Amino acid sequence: MSIQASPQTLSGKVALVTGASSGIGRATALEFARRGAKVVVSARRRPEIEALAAAIRDEGHEATAAVADINIEQDVIDLVATTISTYGRIDVAFNNAGTEGQFTPFVEQSNEVYDTIFNANVRGVFWSMKHEAKAMLAQGGGTIINNASMGGVIGFANAGLYIASKHAVLGLTKTASIELFKQGVRVNAVNPGIIDTPFQDRIWPNAEAKDAFAASTVPGRAGSPEEVATVVAFLASDDASFVSGHGLLVDAGYSIA
Repeated sequence: MSIQASPQTLSGKVALVTGASSGIGRATALEFARRGAKVVVSARRRPEIEALAAAIRDEGHEATAAVADINIEQDVIDLVATTISTYGRIDVAFNNAGTEGQFTPFVEQSNEVYDTIFNANVRGVFWSMKHEAKAMLAQGGGTIINNASMGGVIGFANAGLYIASKHAVLGLTKTASIELFKQGVRVNAVNPGIIDTPFQDRIWPNAEAKDAFAASTVPGRAGSPEEVATVVAFLASDDASFVSGHGLLVDAGYSIA
């Protein structure tokens, strides 16, 4: 997808992106920066996020890399603290980090896979939301966006635990939005469909199978990470000031077919 000039809808804001090393997280960090935000990019892999922060700075924007594992609560606490100590506040948080675990028939799903998926996709998101919200309440407002996937609203064979975890993310999103909106904190989720990311590469046996599946869906193709990033940026902006508690599908109609 070609890079186009982005509107400066996040000018003056500070944004944190978890799971920023690739795919939707990386594209969103770039989109935030191009819209004027100062960005903290985070993931477990230092080389990837340092390269991303450098790429953002090369475009003339402000960015800082911070290594963190959302499976460790102290890492999450430190990440929020690093964002505030670096840029003075945290206006936007995109909780993108997570895992697909292992796709197998329901009766073959294991306790180990359950723990891997739910620790990252639910507990890690809960910790992120909790500590981001505390910081935002202390400064008078902000906005949180979670990556819930279209798996938060549909079922999918062989992905029972992943699907359940994304339904849980939507539950956290809705509940937090009710509690926090009057205090100036909006909480939403984005629900991407079939997107051309490393996630899709991992769940299909080969590129041919992935492409064939994408071709069979309503849009007839996979979406791009950039197509999701622009939607996340809308939810992060003041243009979405009366949008809270919503899971916005970015799936070109896949989930309704």
